[in-house]
Amino acid sequence: MRRSLPFLIFLLIIFSSCNQTNNPVVAEAFHHRLFLSEVIEKIPSAASKEDSLLFFEQYVNDWILHQTLLAHAKKNLTNKEQEFSSQIAQYKDKLLINEYLHKISSEKNKFVVFNDELHEFLSNTKTDKLPQYRDMVKLNYVKLSNPSKLYQKIKVLFFDENDRIKALQQLELICADSIEYYLDDEHWFHTDFIEKELPFTFSNKEFTKPGDKFDFVQDEYRYLVIILDKKQQLQTQNILEDRKIAISLIQQQKRAEFISNHKNSLVEKAFQDKKAVRYPINEFANY
Repeated sequence: MRRSLPFLIFLLIIFSSCNQTNNPVVAEAFHHRLFLSEVIEKIPSAASKEDSLLFFEQYVNDWILHQTLLAHAKKNLTNKEQEFSSQIAQYKDKLLINEYLHKISSEKNKFVVFNDELHEFLSNTKTDKLPQYRDMVKLNYVKLSNPSKLYQKIKVLFFDENDRIKALQQLELICADSIEYYLDDEHWFHTDFIEKELPFTFSNKEFTKPGDKFDFVQDEYRYLVIILDKKQQLQTQNILEDRKIAISLIQQQKRAEFISNHKNSLVEKAFQDKKAVRYPINEFANY
């Protein structure tokens, strides 16, 4: 167990005294049991007493709903309708690939930004005349190859307005390190930095407002963009902040390029080693 909050210990003591066990059952549904330790493990470590109670109650309710729906699904669907072996295998393959790509691209100092790279980036985004105010924006984006088999699924999740938190969690799993994306809702970017990173212009920024969604194709890539918020910041020579943002964007670009090049090199080597073969398409003309 990774938490030692006094309130969580208090919960454990209360339930233990009632159930005469070190790990009491807090709910049952359709022959399944939910234990206290399972709920406590999910409670955020920084949660207050009130938030912990709300989370506890919501988690139990969601668990009961899940078990109820699952039981009815198994009862009312045929064996054929319950067969998901191929989808599970594909999902497992995707997880393995994403974990591998994450492993090879997460080494410390792999994507070092050198001073000349940083200087060039900052020089290209610097204006000759320093404006009194500088435009800033919060946004999310996903950059896909075009066409992409994942496009429709990613688009539905990316533009989801019903449960954004859950949608973003699924997006991070699908995109992993193989697709370039930015899904942080908290960070402000200068619009001139974004215009360098993405083929997106804020020249008509007075018509760009929070909540706007964009889906466009350019240079063999498809871009999905959501404007979360925008503001004007009184311009100050905050060089450290500019450098921090620039380094983050350059590292992200380097990571995407590294993964793309690595995948291409693996495929090329597979062909050279005769571990992969591509047959001429005209051989299948009569099929």
